[in-house]
Amino acid sequence: MRLLDFCFALRPLVLIPAWSFFVLGWRLYAPSEPFPAGRFAALSLVLAGAYLANQIVDRETDRLNGKGFFLQRGLFTPRTYTIAAAVLTVVGLGVAVWGDAAPRRILVAALLGFAYSVPPVRLAARAGLDLVANAAGYGVLALWIGAGDAKPTWAWLGTGLAVAAVFVHTTLLDLEGDAHTGKRTIGVALGPRLSRLLALALAAGAVGLVAPYRSMPLVTATGVVGALVAANACLPRRVSSQVVCVGGTAAYALAAAQVAPAYGLALGALVAATRIYYRRRFDLAYPALRSGASKPAPI
Repeated sequence: MRLLDFCFALRPLVLIPAWSFFVLGWRLYAPSEPFPAGRFAALSLVLAGAYLANQIVDRETDRLNGKGFFLQRGLFTPRTYTIAAAVLTVVGLGVAVWGDAAPRRILVAALLGFAYSVPPVRLAARAGLDLVANAAGYGVLALWIGAGDAKPTWAWLGTGLAVAAVFVHTTLLDLEGDAHTGKRTIGVALGPRLSRLLALALAAGAVGLVAPYRSMPLVTATGVVGALVAANACLPRRVSSQVVCVGGTAAYALAAAQVAPAYGLALGALVAATRIYYRRRFDLAYPALRSGASKPAPI
């Protein structure tokens, strides 16, 4: 059970955006290349290490935001997480270097992941920089790592803006806990009304940059993000920030599944396994679309 707990403590569902953009980069920009398993493994390992570091630093904020599971319930200690984060990161960088799997870009992903979470840099608590880090890490860098030797295009900036638009809404979901612990995210800095308008502007920019490239998976997914963000801005009580976050993530996951059906099957199995695990381990419906359904009471 401890091994199973640790697998889910790595928060595999949080890796879905990076995986989806990686797969899209591979299938859309390097379609003749076999699946780049080395780059995929290296990226997954360094991001998993960074996510463990994030959980250590944000354990009190996560508790207040009703997201505490493993550290908060004493299943693992910060020391265990620290050792695991170091091992995962070193192994991931080793895979990148010795497997010639985009080592420079993997190193940037690792540095960005830890800079996002760990003081004194801690971009996650610096309004504006938190937004840029997420947009660059998921919408651009993960896509580029998947794309191999392909040159970046303006469409990648569009996917970055789409990620940023969704990220704004993730900060609105955690607004109360972040403000209470002094974590100054973009949502805390701007407040709900201005944050929604910013997300709308980012989504509009994303659609404008992606549409001319006529890559239907990217265009469709970005259009879904734009529609959700616009609906939230106009009908905030009917289309919640959680719907925007889940819907935006699902849009790009489905786009990746469209170009790589095996990825879609694997993702479906992972989501099902995660839901069964959280139901049996914590008696929680996670992941769930309905607001509050996946959040346990603060411990």
